[in-house]
Amino acid sequence: MTERTHDEEEELLRSVAIQNAQSILLARQRAEEDLQRANELVRTIAENAASSLLMLDERGVATYMNPAAIEETGYSFEEFSRAPFHDLLHPPPERGGHVAADCAIRNARERMVPLKKHRDLFVRKNGSTFPVSCSLSPLQRQGRAAGAVLEFRDISDELAAQKALEDANRRKDEFLATLSHELRTPMTAVLGWARMLKLGLPGTDMRQAIEAIEKSAEIQAQLIDDVLDVSRIAAGRMTFIPATVELPSVLQAALTTIHPAAAAKSIEILSSIPPQLPHILGDEGRLQQIFWNLLSNAVKFTPRGGTITVRVVVAEIILRITVQDSGKGIDPAFLPHVFEPFTQQDGSSTRSHEGIGLGLSIVRSLVELHGGRIRASSDGVGLGATFVVELPFIESEAVGPLQVGTVPPMPAGTSVELPSLHGVSVLVVDDQEITRDVLRAIFLRAQADVRVAASVREGLARFQEEVPHIVICDLAMPEEDGYVFLRAVRALPTTARNTPIIALTAFGRPEERQNAIGAGFDEYLKKPVAPQELIVTAQRLAQSQRA
Repeated sequence: MTERTHDEEEELLRSVAIQNAQSILLARQRAEEDLQRANELVRTIAENAASSLLMLDERGVATYMNPAAIEETGYSFEEFSRAPFHDLLHPPPERGGHVAADCAIRNARERMVPLKKHRDLFVRKNGSTFPVSCSLSPLQRQGRAAGAVLEFRDISDELAAQKALEDANRRKDEFLATLSHELRTPMTAVLGWARMLKLGLPGTDMRQAIEAIEKSAEIQAQLIDDVLDVSRIAAGRMTFIPATVELPSVLQAALTTIHPAAAAKSIEILSSIPPQLPHILGDEGRLQQIFWNLLSNAVKFTPRGGTITVRVVVAEIILRITVQDSGKGIDPAFLPHVFEPFTQQDGSSTRSHEGIGLGLSIVRSLVELHGGRIRASSDGVGLGATFVVELPFIESEAVGPLQVGTVPPMPAGTSVELPSLHGVSVLVVDDQEITRDVLRAIFLRAQADVRVAASVREGLARFQEEVPHIVICDLAMPEEDGYVFLRAVRALPTTARNTPIIALTAFGRPEERQNAIGAGFDEYLKKPVAPQELIVTAQRLAQSQRA
């Protein structure tokens, strides 16, 4: 083997050096390309980011500003590159600025410490301020401050949602407190008078006690119905049975119902309704509920000796019904919230009127369910209030006239006797003793032959001992419910399986009625049931059974 010459060695070394230099250049080129791609990626992310981003130098002057920041602040990059960012984004104290917050961001940048999810208030170029959540990530080079990255976003919607949630929670708490108060108040009367009756009362006091217990129970039933209506509305399950409705009859029913309360306060109710009116397509019961609520409110907030006026006019394709009172009026600040649920103009413990703040919200929902609208107006506190309901009518024959003038008085102290069920045998099946006792008393007053049972098994035994003409059966009972009783009776091999059975339950949802009738119950009644309604229903079914 020949040895390499000096020139050959130099050539080899030169070749290796060139290869190394080329490798270094290629690596540098690749690194620069990778860096360029990384920068492009970062810029693409920044350019498309929803949050506002600022790249700041050690003085706090922007060296980069993404489009979101430009759009959010209204400033151009050129404007941001001429002054520290806080000179532009932080308003002076006289404009509501947060000097302390400004210092928090600036100090974090200068001390090279991160600042995470900091709440601040920034100002746009047009002078409007907006709350932000911001984060600062300081940059350093060789242990010295080299700027920072500031990220921020407008949290106005978030704060508004938080406030709305807090307001809703506050209204819920107020509503529950008010509901508790309104339920306990009539319960105090019920328990108080009931215990006095046990001790013994003279005839005049006994009548007062009975009337107070009845009125208190009616108040509680109305409160429960209102709460259930709100629940149905929220769930979109409000019962609505459309039919052709004559508005005068609906108004007359509501006016007649409210008259005793108005008469007790010497309030005059005036009505002015044209002799001819088109029909309405709607639910008669719900329509009466609308006007009863409006009239009830008017009576509640009108002082003794005041006036309530009901007017109806035909306007193009609608009927406009106005209920106007001379009562306490509505504060202008509260007027926009008058139809909101769980709200009251005076929700304090010193308020002078009862109620839980649901009536008008229910009215609005029912009006809208009929394709109409409602609005309220008032000239202020002490100057009365006006509610206007507008409902679309349908083309049909106009209905007859309604008496124009004052609502005819209802005779005071009217006593209504129950229809006779003489010769009718009734079986009551209910697990609650107090319910069995009151039902027994009602049927005995109607001269019926009554037997009671505390369970499904006891009820079936009594049924087979002697088949009754009518059965009143609770739905929700322990161990076995009313549906078990119904199926057992309907499975009997004799004609007894055709005995009419009335479902009587404290469940008041529309689907409960549908389920009961669909299962085979002949009628469905909701607790608390009026004695007249119970006896009339039983009488009708007994007569149909005999026929």
